Amino acid sequence: MIKDYSFSALPAAIPVWTPSPQKSINLTAAQVSNPLAATIILSSNGDKSFLALRTTESSPTIVQSFPSAYRLSSGDTIFARTADEGERCENFGAATATQVAFNSRSDFSNVNNAAGMADGQVAALSSGLLIGTRGRIVLSYNMSLAALEQLQLESVIIKFYCRLALTLAVGTSTMIFYWRPNSADNWIELQQASLSLLGTLDYLTSPLEQDITAQILTAANPWEVINNLQTSFVGSHTGLGIGNTIQLDAVEVEICVTGLNQLTLFGFET
Repeated sequence: MIKDYSFSALPAAIPVWTPSPQKSINLTAAQVSNPLAATIILSSNGDKSFLALRTTESSPTIVQSFPSAYRLSSGDTIFARTADEGERCENFGAATATQVAFNSRSDFSNVNNAAGMADGQVAALSSGLLIGTRGRIVLSYNMSLAALEQLQLESVIIKFYCRLALTLAVGTSTMIFYWRPNSADNWIELQQASLSLLGTLDYLTSPLEQDITAQILTAANPWEVINNLQTSFVGSHTGLGIGNTIQLDAVEVEICVTGLNQLTLFGFET
């Protein structure tokens, strides 16, 4: 008999092999696979552990064979749970950064500096002497992870590396943060940050983070959303006078995953 199962993290044990009435399971081998690290623990009736198999990224498949069948007591069910699930996180910078008009103006300079990972090179929006300034930077990504069918999405975090400095207390300077599932959808506002008094909002070193995991996971195909999502950054100075600045270094997307577990049990019942 062969029993195959696929599951993500299992903090509580679940039954994976229940014998027929008045029968005993004779386990001859067990195989586990996970592209990342994980420990799969087998137990009898959920409370008597008898086998733990640990996968790693370098050894994603482990096979345990028994020289003679491991016989469980009559009627006992094999349960499985997981422990020490490994998590892998990757950060992606934008592949492209493009300025589009925001309320009819496109006043950012050095827009290409917002592409890629945070590196200290910034796109900038300065306040104007005679007119308010503003603009929107749209960022698109090429995010790909190998073996998607073997991964479980855990979190998606957008990180805005930006700075607003108000040295001339006239009007209001504002940063607005957005994302959308694809280029055809409307922008979804995440947050606004603004100043109307002298001061600085500095996220160039420690970025402003927005968690969109829940929105991604409710999609019919979360990986399709990840492959097509865009972010955007809006800057606006309403006050007149030179000296106020808004800077954008990068908008990174952090994706964290765990591996899906594959469990195969071999044996017979007597």
